[in-house]
Amino acid sequence: MSESRDFEKWLQATADATQAEPVPHWPREATFRESTVRQRRWWQQSWLSVASLACSALAVMAVVTQLQVQVTDQGFNVHFGGTLTEQQLQQAVAAQMADYGAAQKVQFADYAANLRKDFRDDIAAANQQLVSYVLATNRTERQEDMEDLIRYVNAQREDDQVYFEHQLSQVTGQLIEQTDLGGYPNYETKE
Repeated sequence: MSESRDFEKWLQATADATQAEPVPHWPREATFRESTVRQRRWWQQSWLSVASLACSALAVMAVVTQLQVQVTDQGFNVHFGGTLTEQQLQQAVAAQMADYGAAQKVQFADYAANLRKDFRDDIAAANQQLVSYVLATNRTERQEDMEDLIRYVNAQREDDQVYFEHQLSQVTGQLIEQTDLGGYPNYETKE
């Protein structure tokens, strides 16, 4: 603990003994600013980039507005846009309309072909569904008919068995009667 108190005392004594000293004189402007101004060459001037931008904008404007300059005896003629006569303008409009009409015909033809193809595909799908339904229904009806036929055949067979059993019992009954009378069956021959 005594070491830390000794350090604090020394620190306080040093702070009390410190005196403010004047700042030395030094050329501040020479440190942060150039003392000499350099002259720029003509192609490094700031007005040159602005002039270049203005000329480029003027050239773009001349192209967009289709600027035409004609030299005549009286001076210059300046025209903006294409100078078409009324006949040339009508021909250009007619050509554009013809191109547009041809494009529309092609589009309508494609649309009609696609519509016909889609209609055929829809009809084919509907026919396929109808055939599948008819075949499934027909199979079911045929199966039911076969079951009815088998039931009929079985019933007929049972009836035939009953009939043959009855006939057999009659024949055996007659044979038994004949054997009871004389012991031997009596066969008569017809001539």
